[in-house]
Amino acid sequence: MIIDIHTYIGKWPHWPLPVSSTSGWVETLAREGVDTAVICSTRSLFVSWEDGNREAEDAVSKHPKRLLAFACLGPTEFSHKLAGASLDFDSYDARGFRGIRLYPQYHSYHPLYEPFVERVCQAAEVRSWPVFLPLRAVMNWGAPTIELNWMVDLVERFPRTQWILAGINYFQELRVAIQLMRRHPSVHLETSCVQGFNGIEKLVQECGSRQVLFGSGAPLQCLGAGLQKVLHANLADPDREAILGGNARQLLHLG
Repeated sequence: MIIDIHTYIGKWPHWPLPVSSTSGWVETLAREGVDTAVICSTRSLFVSWEDGNREAEDAVSKHPKRLLAFACLGPTEFSHKLAGASLDFDSYDARGFRGIRLYPQYHSYHPLYEPFVERVCQAAEVRSWPVFLPLRAVMNWGAPTIELNWMVDLVERFPRTQWILAGINYFQELRVAIQLMRRHPSVHLETSCVQGFNGIEKLVQECGSRQVLFGSGAPLQCLGAGLQKVLHANLADPDREAILGGNARQLLHLG
């Protein structure tokens, strides 16, 4: 079973996408042999994270065997629509969300000083949800990033949170992620932006396969290319199977 932990639905304002409809995205997953994709609506990044969550929720309700969703959240005081409201984590749980995504680079807050982040981590720990934290949303040097040391400080501050570090490329970014994975079994790394030569193979050599998750960043990035770099990495079959889906099944409690 192949699970893509990092995908999107919706439109992208910076370049045309090969597919932007949910039905088209589900067809792409089937064509590429991906069984399940964890989605987030791009509307959550650029317009309103709650409107985007409703889009993601609707997509999952129409394609429950193919899609799962993480709730994309931000501090409500920075939202015109949600100012003064409180985040209802029980409601997100009841609506079927399986984790949380944070995008401080799009939602204009500092994750080390915004109290909302502590509430998110506490709620995630109680519910055994992973928290998805991207250095960048997509592998493009023009995409906004967060500071690499923010990732380190957040993981060290909340070591019991099940973290999924995303958007990690190579050199110092990968070195930092590997050190966090070695120190904390709760830290996972998705593969969408790991683009160094034999990057997946070297990653597994250094820290094993248990904390590595297949992610493509599609359709902002090419799903097929992201999949092939795992399929063609020089890995033992059990390691490849763990990365492609086994680890995500455990992390998301899929049985």
